This record gives sequence, structure tokens and C-alpha cells, in this order.
Amino acid sequence: MKWYIPIIISVILSSCSAQWHLKKAIKKDPAILQKDTIVAIDTIVTPPVALTDTVVLKERDTIVVEQERLKVKISRSFDTIRVDATCESDTIISIVEVPVDKVIYKERETPMQKLQKFALFFLGAVVLWKVIEERVIKR
Repeated sequence: MKWYIPIIISVILSSCSAQWHLKKAIKKDPAILQKDTIVAIDTIVTPPVALTDTVVLKERDTIVVEQERLKVKISRSFDTIRVDATCESDTIISIVEVPVDKVIYKERETPMQKLQKFALFFLGAVVLWKVIEERVIKR
């Protein structure tokens, strides 16, 4: 009767492994092993840039050049040339798609590995039971 108690305790304390639960989940829904995609959106905003320069000449005229975000205004007044250049701010959006596994499937243990784990657990339970029996029950 004394030897049945450690065996009963070891059977009660042992449970199904996560691998067993994973196999059951895969049987119910095999789509969980498919790759999922994470989308990372990164936004960079560049500040506007303005530049002013002056050149001295002798006539009068104004030239305005606009191209996308760049605006250049050249003003000539008698012996002075004024150059005003402005570059508007810009937003750069970078989208990166990263495929990731939903579930990482681990290979099963061999029967020998399972036996070794069970034997180690059983040996530990027997030693624990002997220690408890020596110190608690015989007092």
C-alpha cells in the first residue's frame, strides 16, 4: 500500500503537455500555422527650408519659378537682386510588411526522452515521499 501512494501522486500531478494541446488545436484549425503579416508604417516629416541671397545689378525685374514644393522668387531692383527660395515641408511614408509565424511548431519528444523524464519525476516523488515519511509520519 505504501508504494501505491507515490504512483498515484505522480499520475495525478502529471498532465498533458503543451505539445498535445497544440496538436489538437492544429487538427481543429490548420490555418493557425499560416504566416501572418505585420505592417509597420513609419512617417518622416521634413521641415520647410527658406534661403535668401542678394546680388547687386542695375536693372529692374521680378522672376518667379515654382516647381512642386520649391518656390524661387528673383527680384531685381536697380543695382540689387534679391533671391527668395522656399522649399515646403514634405512627408515621407514608408510601409514595411514583415511576415511572421503565428505558431512555431516544435518537434515531439522521442519515447526515450519521455521515459527519462517520467523516471526522473518518479524517482523524485519516491525520494520526497521517503523524506516526508521519515520526518513527519514517524514522529
